[in-house]
Amino acid sequence: DLATDLGGVKLTSCVYNASGPRTGASAAMAKIASSAAGGVLAKSATVSPQKGNDLPRVWHEDDGAASMNSEGLPNSGIDYYTDAKTISDTLGENPLGKPYMVSISGKTLADNLEMLKKISSAI
Repeated sequence: DLATDLGGVKLTSCVYNASGPRTGASAAMAKIASSAAGGVLAKSATVSPQKGNDLPRVWHEDDGAASMNSEGLPNSGIDYYTDAKTISDTLGENPLGKPYMVSISGKTLADNLEMLKKISSAI
């Protein structure tokens, strides 16, 4: 049994996705929601949408021993990730009550506090 409790939030499994490039849109997050993951963690959001760094963003050493990426935090902005439609499209029916979580990455403390207020209003 991998069920756990995270700050009072029940997770059916302690294993869930990391916030990253494959969690930027509800269609991608819906795949996680339908998996055995204990929750769904959205891409790190900023106050406003960001396009990220210019391409290329990823470098791989020829022998495959190392790689590095610098995406520049491309994301749709906090309003997208806290929008009721995004959450509904991500979780669908959600029979297991899987939690939807949002990672935030403000440039300032004020940014983070603003985004936390938006997250609080969305729940």
